[in-house]
Amino acid sequence: MKLNHPAIQGFLLVFVVGAMLWAGGVQPVAAADPAGVAPEHRVIACYFHRTQRCPTCRKISAYIEEAVQTGFAQEIRQGQVSVQLVDFQNPKNRKYTESYKITGPTLVLIDVHDGKVAAWRPAPKVWSLVGDKQAFFRYVQQGVRDYLEHR
Repeated sequence: MKLNHPAIQGFLLVFVVGAMLWAGGVQPVAAADPAGVAPEHRVIACYFHRTQRCPTCRKISAYIEEAVQTGFAQEIRQGQVSVQLVDFQNPKNRKYTESYKITGPTLVLIDVHDGKVAAWRPAPKVWSLVGDKQAFFRYVQQGVRDYLEHR
């Protein structure tokens, strides 16, 4: 989904930055670049989850984190890739979940260029692939890779 309207880009940029800084609602997997400099291009795997999570939802969350960490260790260290976890039922996250039309646990891949959201898309197959860890990892890693290579 291309997001060319400046107002939408501005709102989504506020979401991305707010999500990274929002201590209570989001738990980042890895910090940004140790030098404190944000890269020109980065990809965020943002998993929206319920407050009360079932075993399958917890497994999906863990698989997303593991898939990204094992597939993009160097990119995580460089601040080019990160995972964000957002409780979509928490009222303080309502404006974000409404923007992405989140109604259930959902992985959203976000492509950020020069601090602006260039594109984003849901990755719904995590639910159907949760029983096949290798296929799950390939799916998540390919989604992240697609945005990383889209410089």
